[in-house]
Amino acid sequence: MRAAACASTHPPRGRRCLRGCRRHLRSRHAPRRRGRRRRGRGRARPRRAAIRAAGATHRAPGEHVRTGGLRSREWAPLLQYARRYWKGWLLILVVTFASAGLALAYPWPLKVLVDDVLGNHQGNLLLWVVLAELGIFAAGSVLDVVLTTLWVKVGQAMVYDLAGDLFDRTQRRSLLFHSRSSVGDLLARVTGDSWCVHTVVDALLFTPLHAAIVTVMMVVLLVRMDPWLTLVAVIAAPLTTGLSVLVSRPLAAIAHARRQAESGMESHVQQTLAGIPVVQAFGQEGRQHRYFMQFVTAAVRARRRAVIAENATSLATGMTSAVVMAIVLLVAAHHVLDHRLTLGGLLVFVAYLGSLQDQVKAFSGLAPALREASASGRRVLEVLDAEPEVADAPGAKPLTDVRGHVRIEGVTFGYEPGRPVLTDVDVEASPGETVAIVGPTGAGKSTLVSLVPRFFDPWSGVVRIDGVDVREATLHSVRAQVAIVLQEPFLFPMSVADNIAYGRPGASLAHIHDAARAANAHQFIAALPQGYDTVLGERGATLSGGERQRISIARALLRDAPVLILDEPTSALDTRTEHLILEALERLMAGRTTLLIAHRLSTIRGADRIVVLHEGRVTESGTHAQLMDADGLYAHLQSLSGAAGSTRVAR
Repeated sequence: MRAAACASTHPPRGRRCLRGCRRHLRSRHAPRRRGRRRRGRGRARPRRAAIRAAGATHRAPGEHVRTGGLRSREWAPLLQYARRYWKGWLLILVVTFASAGLALAYPWPLKVLVDDVLGNHQGNLLLWVVLAELGIFAAGSVLDVVLTTLWVKVGQAMVYDLAGDLFDRTQRRSLLFHSRSSVGDLLARVTGDSWCVHTVVDALLFTPLHAAIVTVMMVVLLVRMDPWLTLVAVIAAPLTTGLSVLVSRPLAAIAHARRQAESGMESHVQQTLAGIPVVQAFGQEGRQHRYFMQFVTAAVRARRRAVIAENATSLATGMTSAVVMAIVLLVAAHHVLDHRLTLGGLLVFVAYLGSLQDQVKAFSGLAPALREASASGRRVLEVLDAEPEVADAPGAKPLTDVRGHVRIEGVTFGYEPGRPVLTDVDVEASPGETVAIVGPTGAGKSTLVSLVPRFFDPWSGVVRIDGVDVREATLHSVRAQVAIVLQEPFLFPMSVADNIAYGRPGASLAHIHDAARAANAHQFIAALPQGYDTVLGERGATLSGGERQRISIARALLRDAPVLILDEPTSALDTRTEHLILEALERLMAGRTTLLIAHRLSTIRGADRIVVLHEGRVTESGTHAQLMDADGLYAHLQSLSGAAGSTRVAR
């Protein structure tokens, strides 16, 4: 049962160590990297700050982050997950006590064998002694299997509940949070740190309770056998536990640092594999591997520090236990010679003494286990306690019967305090109208349209849909009114049909086919090995850029939202592919309020109105002809594009 301390001392019979425990999962904690920098050509090394940052997660400005463990009272939110399964824990407790009782019975058949069968020549008891030993072993084994099964069922269910909440909280954080967070670090928190609650329930509740009850039962039996010998045996328990607590104090900070470094290692792997085409194209596999090995070195160094602390604890408790055992054996031998204790009683006493020392080790192992778990608990609570940047306001109501009237009024917004990306921006799009947003790179075009589905909330100003402030409507209903086609479409590693129906789960296959035909995608999809059931590669890597974009358009078509955002959907496409995309976009835009961003200015000439952004401000607004006559920034960008005779996109 005592999963938290399995790496150092396996529990005696009656307490089960799971392969799902924190230490059997893997050691995943590391401090910041220290050491000399090697010299040599071609040995570029990331800075220490980069190693630490790889495992860091974005936090709000001024937010204080502790690097140590949790205080006892701070475990309450995590222990709520254990309360959900109180019936299972009660059953585990009953089985644990039954198993502990059987563990106490193990040496007694041996005592009967030595004192009665061999000492007093009562051969008629031999068969009963053998049967009793076999019965105790069989019953103990059955209880061990039951106990292990219950711990897997109840303990892991509790862990997966916590992991599920961590995942839900993480995916609901804003795009600003995710743009500054390491995927590997977030993954480590969800899949690894969530096991801290398993360790804590065991280390805070079951291990001490089990050890206390077994210790009391053993001491009662030992006192009845030899009170003075018992006093010698138990006198070392407080000293052993105190030494363990004292030596394990540095473990909390070491464990937290190790978790950070190892999550950085996972982040590096994720980033490398996500950018593998670039890595291979520039021949940087060796450098990425060296970076990875630096994370490994940092993690191993931190693990070494933790092992030293743990071994110091084990050495202190082990030496104390060995001295006590030697003294007990010396005194017990004299008691046997003086006929104050039988030889069988001595064997029982020695067996109980070994088990008693296991209970003392269980107590002494609580502090190291809790300090390591508290480091993971701190990282878990950083996610659970964080307030989402974008959330439903109290009393928010869903948007209904939306026509698509979008109005952005006096909006100012930025990603860093004091550095606005947009300043006092006003844009309006009437139902069914196409408004093109153009401007130089970095003008704030994508940021502006991201305010409509509430990916961010503006610092000041209002974004309205059909006259309703989007902050006063439920987030789900706002985003349900918006379909988005991005410059780089993201496709999931699932079937083509599931990708198209992602925004409308449960759509019929006929509707999926209709959307694909309208997006000029049906022909190439039908030619795939399994057609619409073909499972795509990661990010749709098995398709061309134009094919991925057409599936993205089909996905937007099937969603059938009244507001459409097109963020440079035709960039980096060849002429023939662009023609197919533009045809599909014409069908998609028909009857919808469309906010269109494009670098190719020829694609937005047919817009009802064109808004020009420059350095976060609206500098011009009007039709293509009006803006060309004004001979301002738009006319300058148009002349640079050299696209006077390009394809015209109609509403």
